[in-house]
Amino acid sequence: MKSRWLMKIAAVLCALCLAMGVMSQTVFARDDEAERPVYVPEEPEATFVVLDGETAPEPEVTDNRTTLPVYVDGEQAGQCVLFGGQPYMRVTELCQILGPDAQVADNGNAVSMAVNGLVLTAQMGQPYLVCNGRYLYLKNGPQVVDGAVALPMEDLVKCLGLTAYWDKANWSLSLADTEVTPLANGEKFYDETDVFWLSRLIFAMAAEQPLQVQLAVGNVCVNRIGSDRFAGQNNVYQVIFAKNQFDVVTNGMVYAQPDEAATVAAKMALEGCDVTGGANYMAEGELGDGYVLTAAFGSFRFYKAV
Repeated sequence: MKSRWLMKIAAVLCALCLAMGVMSQTVFARDDEAERPVYVPEEPEATFVVLDGETAPEPEVTDNRTTLPVYVDGEQAGQCVLFGGQPYMRVTELCQILGPDAQVADNGNAVSMAVNGLVLTAQMGQPYLVCNGRYLYLKNGPQVVDGAVALPMEDLVKCLGLTAYWDKANWSLSLADTEVTPLANGEKFYDETDVFWLSRLIFAMAAEQPLQVQLAVGNVCVNRIGSDRFAGQNNVYQVIFAKNQFDVVTNGMVYAQPDEAATVAAKMALEGCDVTGGANYMAEGELGDGYVLTAAFGSFRFYKAV
């Protein structure tokens, strides 16, 4: 009986020590983060230009076309397929255009590409691609064309550092050049502290929710950074720990270790991907006057103050 009580006392003491350790780390983190600079996303390394003239055709009124040719130096080099209004290209076909230095592996379910220091991967069922440790959200996800994985040209040219022009009036897409300048890697792009706290906020508020919901939660936080409406909230930490803003801070859930999905969602939000239409509030009901509903996913409602 005595040994059992001793074991219980030891367990309680261990728990208290662990709690004190977490609290001390939290205090230090708050002191360190108070004066962090304003978060400014890195400018895109490439350009995707849509030339949309008055005579631009729409698929439903132009014999239902769903493909468009891709030109390089005035000559057709391949073709794109439209999904959800976005031009997609098979990664294997794009690698043929880039030349022998581009290596690709595609099994119809997942694709990987390596060229000039760039490593890109994507998998069916995952609504994003990974390029040099960066996570880019794909609104319509990866697609399969003729048994090969196809990805949005807009995201491909960003990863490769290329410039593309989609001429809707003439129904074609052209690449200005094929010299690859890889996307800056995630270690340089992401601020570790921003990822640390944003992933915890997402996990605390939307654990086990679909990735789109988790991304939307991250959007609310990022959209507040540097906003005149949220004075003094110039980075992720300051937004999360602003007074009386997030219940998960009060109840301590924000300190829980996030899972991989929450971390991925945080990185996509920090990339600037916004699925909420600029929302800076979220709720599970109506917010009333002064707020406009910009997005809804399940029971989650996202609002923008007006």
